[in-house]
Amino acid sequence: MFDSYSHAHELLAHAGVVETHYHVGPELVARRYDVQSLAEAARPFGAVLVLKNHTFSTTPLASLARARHGVRFYGGVVLNSYVGGLNPAAISGAVSGNKAEVRNAQPDNAPIVVWMPTVDSVSHVKTHGFGFDPNWSGCCGSQPSALSTDDLGGRELVVAFTEDLRPTPGLLAVLGTIARHGCVLATGHLCAAEIMELVPLAISLGVKKIIVTHPHYPAVGLTDEQLCSLVQYDGVYVEHCFAIHTQDGVDLNRFADSIRATGPGRVLLSTDFGQVNSDAFPAGTVIYALELGKLLRDSMSLSDFMSMFSSNGHAALGISSFAA
Repeated sequence: MFDSYSHAHELLAHAGVVETHYHVGPELVARRYDVQSLAEAARPFGAVLVLKNHTFSTTPLASLARARHGVRFYGGVVLNSYVGGLNPAAISGAVSGNKAEVRNAQPDNAPIVVWMPTVDSVSHVKTHGFGFDPNWSGCCGSQPSALSTDDLGGRELVVAFTEDLRPTPGLLAVLGTIARHGCVLATGHLCAAEIMELVPLAISLGVKKIIVTHPHYPAVGLTDEQLCSLVQYDGVYVEHCFAIHTQDGVDLNRFADSIRATGPGRVLLSTDFGQVNSDAFPAGTVIYALELGKLLRDSMSLSDFMSMFSSNGHAALGISSFAA
C-alpha cells in the first residue's frame, strides 16, 4: 500500500485526514495535548480533528482553535454524568459554544458530535469495573488508579436503555435534541444490543448522521454481521479506532476483517489518540495507515483505503473538503 513512512505521510497529507475522535485535555486523567499544542501539531498536516473530552463540551475549544490557531477543529459533548447524563440542555450548551466569533448571535455552521455515555455507561462499568481506564494515563500495571475505583467518584451510571432494551425518557429527549440541532450522533460505549436498538430509533426521530464508535472495544462488542446490518441505514458510519489496538490489545486483523465485510464506503479510520503514551499527531495516523495497509493491500484499491481516512469523514460530518 505504501513504500515507506514518508510515502504514507505524503499521501495522507494530500488526501486531507479527518480524525473523528481525538482526545484533548485538561481532563481527570493526563492528556498529551491541550487545544493550543494540538493545533500546533495539526496545522502543518492540514487535518480535520473532532475534539473529545469525557467530562465537558469541546465546542468552545474547537471554536477557539478555528478562530485563533487556523485549524479545522470541531467539537462535541459526551453525555456522561459530568454534563448531567442524558441531558438535552448539555447539547444545547454545546451548540451555544460553537462560535469562532464570540460576538455572533448564531452558532457556526460547523459539525457537533454528541456521544452517548462512555465512562459512565452501564456497559463500560460492567465490562471494565471502573470508569477511567488507568492505561489512558500511561499506567501499565494491573491495579486501576484511585480515580478509576472511587465508586465512579460519586457519579451515577447513565442509563440509556432499560434491561429489556426499552429507551429511557432521557434518551428519547436527547435524540430529539440531536435531531433538532442537526448534530452527529456517536454511539459511545453502549453495548452491541443497545446500539442495534439505538440506530434505527435515532433515525426514526430525525437524526441524519450516526457514527458507530469503535465496535471492537470490549464494552461494545459488535459483530461483523451486526455492522453489515447497521451500514445499510443511510448516514451510518463505522469508526475503527487505532487505540482499540494499541491501548486495548484488539488484533488489527479484526479491523481488517470487518472492513472487508462491510466494504470501505461507510468506514472511518481514526486513532482515538491523545493519551500521554500514544504516538503524537500525525505520527499515530501514519503508523495506523502503514500497519492496516499491510493487511488490506490485497483487498482494496489505494483510493478506497485512503477514503476511510479522509473523504468518508467529510461525508460523516457533513462538511466539504474545503470548509472553514
